[in-house]
Amino acid sequence: MTAVQSSIHLQSPIASNKDKNDAYHKERNDSYPEEHILLEQEKSLKIVRKLRSSDEWEEVIAYEHLSASARAHSLTANTLRGEGMIARRPVKFFNKDKTVCVMAIHFGTNLCGHDGVIHGGLSATILDEMLAYITIPSLPNYSGFTANLNVNYRKPIKSNQWVIVHGVLEKLEGRKAWGKAWIETTEDVPVVLTEATALYISPRTAGPRTNF
Repeated sequence: MTAVQSSIHLQSPIASNKDKNDAYHKERNDSYPEEHILLEQEKSLKIVRKLRSSDEWEEVIAYEHLSASARAHSLTANTLRGEGMIARRPVKFFNKDKTVCVMAIHFGTNLCGHDGVIHGGLSATILDEMLAYITIPSLPNYSGFTANLNVNYRKPIKSNQWVIVHGVLEKLEGRKAWGKAWIETTEDVPVVLTEATALYISPRTAGPRTNF
């Protein structure tokens, strides 16, 4: 049984993956004009600047772990990408042992349930994926599935804004991993908007291997 705190200090170089991420977005900028604006906004996010300048965090390219087929059929990596949706690929950081993850993502105007408010199903999906990021790397064979997901909606998530998603591995027990995740605002004093806890279980037989 292992408890993991988000204050762990670990070292990992980020330059190579940051360069790859910049190159990826440079290639895609002509796809969605909105990306030009979001690129400048991304650079101004305090948490992004802080993590990129720290030796304790590694920037990885979101969705790079997916195969070409998985990416083509993915809800968040493909179906919901585009103008007014997730126009720019999220910015994602791990600590060294991938038990803590931080991600900045922009939600567009066409991802709503109520007008102007991001659909609760989408925020639950983003949190479920974040919980996978911080549990599966510690499970046997790098394989696991959601067994239980509990979501608490604290405040509405307004559309057309950047939010920060956090995930922390809380406990390991054999083939089971528990984690917590939350979505918060980008303000200096962040406001928690939605939060979740989950239990992930690794299959008894070899399942799909995921290398985040």
